[in-house]
Amino acid sequence: MVHGRDRELRVIGHFATDLDPTVLVVRGLSGIGKTSTVLHALKQVGAGSSAVRVVRPCSSRPSAHDLDNSRRVDLSAWSVPDDPADGPGFDAAGFLRAVSVWAGDGGSGPRVLFVDDVGVLTAERARWLQHLADEAYGQDWRVIAAVRSIAVEPLSDDVEVLELGPLDRMSLRRALATEMSAPVAADVVEHLRWWSAGNPRLALELAGSLSAAELRGDVSWAGPETVGSAARRAYRAMLAGLDPATMTALATAPLGAAAARRDGRSSVRHPLLALLCKEVRGADGQVDGRDALAPDRDVTDAGALLRILDGLHLEELPARAWAAVAAVPDPHLAARAVGVSLMTGRTWRDHLAGSLVPDGVGAEWTDHLWWRDLTGVGAEARAAGARVAEALLCLEDTGDLPDPGALRADLRLIGPTPGQDWVGVDIQVRALLTLGDVVGARGLLADHSGATPDRAVAEIVARDLAAARVAAFDGRAVDVRAHLAHATELRPSVDAWLPARGMRASADAVVDGTVPGSTMPAQAGSWSARVLGEYAADLGAAHLVVGQAEGAVALLTIALEHCAWPYRGRVQVRCDLVESVMASTPPGRVGPRAQRLLDPPVAPEERSTPDVAAAYARLDALLADDGVPSVAFETALHAPSAPMSPWQRVRMLVAYGRYAVTRGGRATGNAMLDEARTLVRLAGMAGWLRGIDAFLAEADASGGTGPEWEVLGTHEREMVKLAVHGATNSQIAQATFVSERTVVNRLRRAYATLGIRDRRDLVRLAETRPPAWLAGG
Repeated sequence: MVHGRDRELRVIGHFATDLDPTVLVVRGLSGIGKTSTVLHALKQVGAGSSAVRVVRPCSSRPSAHDLDNSRRVDLSAWSVPDDPADGPGFDAAGFLRAVSVWAGDGGSGPRVLFVDDVGVLTAERARWLQHLADEAYGQDWRVIAAVRSIAVEPLSDDVEVLELGPLDRMSLRRALATEMSAPVAADVVEHLRWWSAGNPRLALELAGSLSAAELRGDVSWAGPETVGSAARRAYRAMLAGLDPATMTALATAPLGAAAARRDGRSSVRHPLLALLCKEVRGADGQVDGRDALAPDRDVTDAGALLRILDGLHLEELPARAWAAVAAVPDPHLAARAVGVSLMTGRTWRDHLAGSLVPDGVGAEWTDHLWWRDLTGVGAEARAAGARVAEALLCLEDTGDLPDPGALRADLRLIGPTPGQDWVGVDIQVRALLTLGDVVGARGLLADHSGATPDRAVAEIVARDLAAARVAAFDGRAVDVRAHLAHATELRPSVDAWLPARGMRASADAVVDGTVPGSTMPAQAGSWSARVLGEYAADLGAAHLVVGQAEGAVALLTIALEHCAWPYRGRVQVRCDLVESVMASTPPGRVGPRAQRLLDPPVAPEERSTPDVAAAYARLDALLADDGVPSVAFETALHAPSAPMSPWQRVRMLVAYGRYAVTRGGRATGNAMLDEARTLVRLAGMAGWLRGIDAFLAEADASGGTGPEWEVLGTHEREMVKLAVHGATNSQIAQATFVSERTVVNRLRRAYATLGIRDRRDLVRLAETRPPAWLAGG
């Protein structure tokens, strides 16, 4: 597999199809990818069966292979023991004839002889290669040779040298992802790249010695303590050529520090070569540098625990984060432990019997939760920070928020302050979304998202999670997936965190129509009440998108019981619940458990932004009384108080369409759902198509096209209601102040609209499939 070799592939491809009588020598350390690069380039230019790879040319048993290594021919008859240059009788023409006969016609592709495994290109081997190339050119063959190093300079003018350099980070990451069964964290890839000097084979050898936790970054990895066999082969010749002074200098180089920096300033170009020098000097009794490479596993020290939490090496913790703080009271450590616990959603203080922090930490720990640098932060903001921490920890434990107004005021004091920590920003963003303040959340994220090179892994992941939450609140599912992908690239274990799993399930449903899988959370019992509620809300939203309204009702009911203040905002989650209930429950049959959660008081501040206001209008329309929902939906759709986003308009159209079809207004509902189909295709939300189709199929299965109750006008509805309850035409005329003839004409029009013949059909239809305005009337 070739990764990140575009320039080299172009050079090799150009050489293979050029007419110049030259030899191309591809040079690079063992494991750098010479063979795979050449083979890939030849396949790209269509060499196919017209190209031949010669293996072990400088041995007594050379052989020729096709590019796929599916055919082989022995070339021992043309070999020369020890070194081909030592045999003056080497028959290059016969060698090429044998290869040509074996290769056959070869089709229309370029005829390329790829001489692999030359090793060190000595002067003798260079002459032999030139002799072979001269003969090959006469028989219309081009020659490419792969060598580890060149012992003689300069080479002939007829020889071109292509140096294969190290792979860049992204290319090495792709190579590791192709070969390894476990995901590899981005910073671990950077470690592997530094230690291997970008050599893919050496990086794979190093990665193969790591545990799954080390590959994911859940446990830190400082570097190897011994050199593997691939590295010994790669650096054998280089090690043998070092003078004693150079070997000693490399052996004493601070490899651990250089690897930890990963900033490109280290003078050690081949760190595994330096490690080999340490081994040699250690065996001689002169230098032993291995202690510098051993990772620090002492987790009883506050500094070590901070490094673990900052790097999200969470499997190194001796217990849950807060248990570690209780053992080592330190304000910085306490702040990071709380921040990481709130970010991941893990329960954090189940053993503290209600106390906010362990004894000995001190009240100032909350300062470090929000700020990296307290310069310019006043006493009022710091006091607000302490109150916010207490309120959010209460929310974490109980799922409730006693005083949302006070939380809103305190967040306004913290937000503008400088020097904030991104973990604290993530916590504030989630709190603002909880209060329905998406504008404040976006602004906070923008104000504090500037690039800072010394941010810890925990902070970088926190920034992505905060951005994902804002995108989920806004309905930007593609952005949700992008932010989560960036976070999981740095720490693959983020994928297992309940907050990320919920957001991903919801985003996948919107973008692709993916039906959510099992709802069982990993490590059940380890998550806070708040996170369980938010996870259920995300899954419920996903079920609603794909048309599984009954499943959505159950999940959203559980969500609001666990967390009355989810990050998606009370208005939007409650609107999802109402819509699910209306889509899955016959009119007037809402269960008491769901009914209890449908219409709680919602403060005006929670619906101040246009999208939340649109969701609230949808909620009002769904819960409106007799005959009003259509008018309420029309008002919310066509005369909203503020422009709504495409996401909210889709939600409005789908809700209106489902509501109308469920209550007999099939023509009205179809028009709304057709407009929604067009909009979701344009807006990248095609997952909604699955839910719309599932809903319509279910509606057809339960009763065909259905009566068009919603098409009836106000006067016709009044007369139909009286007729259903047994009033005669004369009584209806008296009650509605019109003539009896007018009653007859309007009832006939109503019968035609509903697809029935007479009053008996009307009564039967009203009993079996009543509209909302008729039920109970």
